[in-house]
Amino acid sequence: LLCWREHPPRPYTVIQLPSPIIIEIKERRIGAHSFLLVDHAVHWPEHAHHVMSSRFMATMVSMLLIDVILLVASTSASSTTHLQSKQNMGKPQTLTDELRLQQRLLQKEEQYEILSSAALFARLQKLSQDYPTFCTLTTTQEWFGLPRAGNSADCTFDRQYRDSSEDDTPGCNNYVLVLQDKEAYPEDPDVQLLSEHGEKFLNLEGGYWKQPADGDESGEQTAKSGWKYVPDVFLSGSVHGNERVGPTSLLEMSELLLEAAYCESLPRMKYKPKQSSGKSVTLDNEHDQSASVWEQELITAKNCRQSLDEKGISSSLRQWLARLVSTRRTVIIPTANALGYARNQREEDGIDPNRDFPFDVQQKTDCMQTVAGRSINELFRSHLFPIGLTFHGGMEVIGFEWGAPTYLNKDAPDAVAQETIAGAYSRYANGFPNHVAYDYGTMNEKVYYVRGGMEDWAFAGSWDPDRVIECQPLTFGGYPAEKTRYNNSTLRAFNMLIETSNKKEPTRDSLGKRTQPLVSSSGEENGHIARNIRLALLAMDVVEPYVSIRGVEGLELEDDVVPAVNPRRYDGSSYLENSKMLWVPESGRRRRLHDLGLLDKRRSLSSSTTITWTVGGSFDIDATELVYGSWDALPSNLADATTGFYPSLEALSFMQSNEFTTAPAAETQGRSRWHSKGAYPISNDDDINPTFEATIDLSKYPPGSKIAVFAKAKVDKAWLNPAANVGPSILGPVSHIVNARANPSYFATNAGKIIRGRQDSWWYSAPVTLVVGSLDEEDEVVKDATLNNVPLALMNGHATAVHLNSRMGGSSNNMLGRTKPPSVAQPKSRNRAASPITAGASWLTKTIGLLAVFAAAVMFVVRRWRRYAYRRQIDQIAEEEDGFAVEVPSEDRYHDNEEEEGGSPREGHYSID
Repeated sequence: LLCWREHPPRPYTVIQLPSPIIIEIKERRIGAHSFLLVDHAVHWPEHAHHVMSSRFMATMVSMLLIDVILLVASTSASSTTHLQSKQNMGKPQTLTDELRLQQRLLQKEEQYEILSSAALFARLQKLSQDYPTFCTLTTTQEWFGLPRAGNSADCTFDRQYRDSSEDDTPGCNNYVLVLQDKEAYPEDPDVQLLSEHGEKFLNLEGGYWKQPADGDESGEQTAKSGWKYVPDVFLSGSVHGNERVGPTSLLEMSELLLEAAYCESLPRMKYKPKQSSGKSVTLDNEHDQSASVWEQELITAKNCRQSLDEKGISSSLRQWLARLVSTRRTVIIPTANALGYARNQREEDGIDPNRDFPFDVQQKTDCMQTVAGRSINELFRSHLFPIGLTFHGGMEVIGFEWGAPTYLNKDAPDAVAQETIAGAYSRYANGFPNHVAYDYGTMNEKVYYVRGGMEDWAFAGSWDPDRVIECQPLTFGGYPAEKTRYNNSTLRAFNMLIETSNKKEPTRDSLGKRTQPLVSSSGEENGHIARNIRLALLAMDVVEPYVSIRGVEGLELEDDVVPAVNPRRYDGSSYLENSKMLWVPESGRRRRLHDLGLLDKRRSLSSSTTITWTVGGSFDIDATELVYGSWDALPSNLADATTGFYPSLEALSFMQSNEFTTAPAAETQGRSRWHSKGAYPISNDDDINPTFEATIDLSKYPPGSKIAVFAKAKVDKAWLNPAANVGPSILGPVSHIVNARANPSYFATNAGKIIRGRQDSWWYSAPVTLVVGSLDEEDEVVKDATLNNVPLALMNGHATAVHLNSRMGGSSNNMLGRTKPPSVAQPKSRNRAASPITAGASWLTKTIGLLAVFAAAVMFVVRRWRRYAYRRQIDQIAEEEDGFAVEVPSEDRYHDNEEEEGGSPREGHYSID
């Protein structure tokens, strides 16, 4: 009845009762005791392995029943039960107050609520345990050796964490959650410093861009994955401890991001294992991963996708969230003022942390006095943030620079970009009953000026040295003056102030609901927390533009960013190997189809293959187009062999040569989803970003050719326009985020991270490979595609594109669903079939459908009979044998009845009451 499965870092157990019910059991460690808790939510931690029985549908119905039972149990203290760990199985154990508190802290309801320090800590710990590949939880005390603020009466909930460290002094830890794809970027210093698994990731695939020469042990280890160029995002939840919306908003946002990234990472292999129906047509299959593993992970993927869909997270939104995790390094300090938040006080022991930064202050002893200020300072010193947010409360406004008295009546440099981004924050956050969308403007205008404010310091500390001083605080034994001495790159961030709510701790009914959290709504489901989740996600998105090819011949592709699949650029050929490969017929085949009247008459023969792509992370799309040519004409490495910057100068020179051809988009300019006028052009209502389309001519490429296709875009040229009254004057762009878009020669570096301009001002997509097929191999290709349920596009029964190395097989469109956002209409019809083989449905398909219905009916009858037999069997067991019972008495105790008269315990026979 009990089946144990050990898997680090936590043991998990799946209990399968005779009736078709599956319950997930999680081990929780509270103090010196270890307990097993029933987790009844539809949630799949990344290191759990679930094996679904054939009675899947019956299981799901039973799970709903279990949910109701456990919900009732969890709301009554007298009926709360727990199971002991494997080591303590069968021994009486009292349910402790700590365990009850832990259970309550992890509960979630549809309506958001402001979380206490203890609840935040519990949820943060759970995230770090459930998603170790995508996040790391640490403290600024561990990371940077900072002291703790407070005394022995403060933050007692994390005493176990504190006592396990080398420094056991009393006070509050300042927690930091770092979201990053550790497997895609294993050499990242954050991974090595924060993750105990860092060494394991480093050993993957040798850890080199270039392997050292034979006998050369000192071969250069370089940033093969391009981690240096992953953009940093800074999010601060609570600098003032009594302003309560920010921390919970960032925690809830993190849970959405991590669940989506884990879900999108499954199945965890580059390609679906393929069966062969005969000769191999175009793809050498070196990926001999087990098909059974793929199928099991696909089931888990299906369930987590369904769970997200029930929350209103559509397929395109899930892919977007996963991209944000895998292509950004997001540093979240939920309660920068940890002591103030725990005490529900504005200051940290009487000192205001938002007056504690060395910008426009007058005394050296008036800055870096607080642990909150030092924590933020250390995070900026060890990263390179182009963008950030700091959440406050007391009004409802978004403020940007300036907010310092020196520039009271001046516009900041890059004011156009700041106002554009702030406007997008306001629109996406939206309003709700009795609360309008956020007002926005400069802090001097909309809020008030301050000396020592974090926002101005983070924006100008590196380029306005006259406003910056070296701090010499007297608190906590002082702070090294050199730590407030900054280079030319550290402090150039758009770090905006978000005044979340008029009330510093708003009522629960104004916080919003978990229903459709990413839909910008003005209804009652929106609220202070719901809208700031979206606002923070927008900041993560616009930190850097991106271009992604999404379709070939109407065949929708998976997103080009797949978390944890690790498409690292350690060898030039890996770009070819990691690219999406699609078979397309040669132009002669197209001419034959055209002559037979089977090709769309609106399609020209010279430009016969249609490519669609999208552009995100920006506002104005000033130009976009395709460039394509033979892989044979490209260098061995598309990324810089030393730093990983993509594309390298060498690759660009080839793409700009006569070997490559440019194909303009039907619409050469457009707008992103964040633009005040909305996304344009849109070809499919399921798209969240604009969709561009162009056709390419493959007539000069013989069968067997492999064609590399890139999409590229220029964005946000308008940000170069200066404001009318800039102070200080005679300055061009100063921020990282504007220079990276507009200045091809821009280069900034700090702590190993790099921000640089695009050499040719274009942003490039990852390549897609088109494999030109011969006239006589279509039947074989379609046969293989049918056997492996591979996505393909059909027209009048003939294949126009086949996705040879699809990671999901045909599951991405049918098994896993392509749900649409609730706020948009159904997609427009297309001329070409874009789903797997079902597009060419025939009488055979209908016959198979009827047989499937008949088989399902037979299985239903068989299941019912088996369930009846199981019930009879368990009734006999209950009558004939003693068992171990976990009851639900009012006194919360175990009843141990496993010993027979005059005998020893009967092993392996337990009934769970």
